[in-house]
Formats: sequence, C-alpha cells, structure tokens
Amino acid sequence: MDDTKNDPVLARLDRLNNSVTRRLDKLEERLRILEQDNGEIINLLIAVKAGLEECAGEIAAGELLIEAEDVDDSPSPSLH
Repeated sequence: MDDTKNDPVLARLDRLNNSVTRRLDKLEERLRILEQDNGEIINLLIAVKAGLEECAGEIAAGELLIEAEDVDDSPSPSLH
C-alpha cells in the first residue's frame, strides 16, 4: 500500500519535493545560460583587447616613422 496516498503530510512533502526539483532544474538551466553568455562576453573582451593592442602597436610604429622623418628633415650641423 502507498503511504503517500494515506498520509496527507507525506503527500504534501512529495509535492513540495517535486516543486523544488523543478525550480532547481530551472535555476540550473539559467545558470548554464549565464555561464555561456559570460564566456561569450569574455571572448569579445579578449578580441577587443587584442584589437586595441594592435592599434596601439600601429600608432607607435607610425609615431616612430614620423620621428624618423623629423630627424631626416632637420638641418644637418655644418662642419666649419
């Protein structure tokens, strides 16, 4: 004989257990989605950082070229 059908307290506990289990499953699914979203955000930030570092390198290289051109354009000292 099934005791949960005869005992209202056990039946209530069984329903609560089922409800809690469903809620935990939903929370776990939300957590998986958040973890996936966070992973995508981290990957985007890494890509942005790499792009910024590349731009900074190009800017630094451009500044070096400008400095080199300035040195070439400066008048040479006369040797009198």
